[in-house]
Amino acid sequence: MLTKNQLQQEVQNLEAKLQEFREQLNTYKAVTIETAGVGDTLEDGSIVLKKENGLALLVAPASTEVKAPWSKEFPLVFQKLEEEGFNPSQWFVPTKEQLQLAYRNIPNEFSSTGYWSSTEYNSFFACILYFGNGNATYFSKPYTLCVRAFRCVTY
Repeated sequence: MLTKNQLQQEVQNLEAKLQEFREQLNTYKAVTIETAGVGDTLEDGSIVLKKENGLALLVAPASTEVKAPWSKEFPLVFQKLEEEGFNPSQWFVPTKEQLQLAYRNIPNEFSSTGYWSSTEYNSFFACILYFGNGNATYFSKPYTLCVRAFRCVTY
């Protein structure tokens, strides 16, 4: 059990810490798409993958990642985006090449497993990219793998 003096000291320490947080908050400047670089996380949690000529390619936050079998529509991806407060119509499932770009530029933003791309080989197989080693291969569509949405924005 703390004494009255110890409790008063704890309160003073907490008040000082709270003041420090208030000062940090007052000087906080959110990373915007204009000021962000590759690998930076924006305020909504999306991550900058590429910026060029006024266009930016963004990756949805890890919290929106789902595990699903391959499909042309990937409904679970867009449902999860909506649940997380994003407008699903602004997002898409990336191509094999876009996933390869993510592997080169921001590999630590993905788990070291396979991710579905929107790149289809035929009615039975679609392309995946393993973030453990960066290899792309074709995989049977019924298998459940990770899916993360991307989007393009202008700045």
